[in-house]
Amino acid sequence: MRIPAELKVLGLAAFSILVVVIPAPQLALMALILVSFMILARANAIKMWRMLLPALPFIVFICGAQAILTGGTTTIAKLWIVNISKEGVQAAIVSAARIGLLYLAGSSVTVTTPEMDLALAIRRFLSPFGKGFGRDISTMMMLALAFMPTIAEEYSSIRMAQEARGISYRGPVKAIKGIFSIAVPLLYALSSRADRVAAAMESRCYGLEDSQMKKTLPQSFRRL
Repeated sequence: MRIPAELKVLGLAAFSILVVVIPAPQLALMALILVSFMILARANAIKMWRMLLPALPFIVFICGAQAILTGGTTTIAKLWIVNISKEGVQAAIVSAARIGLLYLAGSSVTVTTPEMDLALAIRRFLSPFGKGFGRDISTMMMLALAFMPTIAEEYSSIRMAQEARGISYRGPVKAIKGIFSIAVPLLYALSSRADRVAAAMESRCYGLEDSQMKKTLPQSFRRL
């Protein structure tokens, strides 16, 4: 079933708001709605799982911190000076469910919608705020989606290069140190790519109106 991109964007916005504000027992209903949409839109389960895998460590870290920092009256575990309460664990589970639903909802929309259709839908929704504003936001979103595979490729190549130099990622301590050895060259490579994309867009007069283009072009081109 082909669902219009505009309807997907509106549905994603409404779904995200509801997931954040509704009580915890009703999250099961939101999960059922999400699964129904994935079936109707024929979302690829393998792609969804691959998109979820990189986010799992961050979800676990955020929910673990919430479980530790949330106070409560019933202590179920104590690690040195850290008390983990029953209320904290329950809050962490609810937060994990909310974050997971939000992530899967966004992933299902991006997987089942072509990048151009999604960018045009957002541009139409933002057109009342100005032609340039909607165009810039939709362009940034399309570039972000297009850069995701590039980020994965750069990460893999940098990690293999660091492992060839003797850096190990086995164990939690070495894994954390390895992140810093990857982060700096990864950010440098991505910033270089972003600069090249920005220069290419500027050379094609992106964002300039017809009147501005006439002023910036040489006199010989204006006569054409």
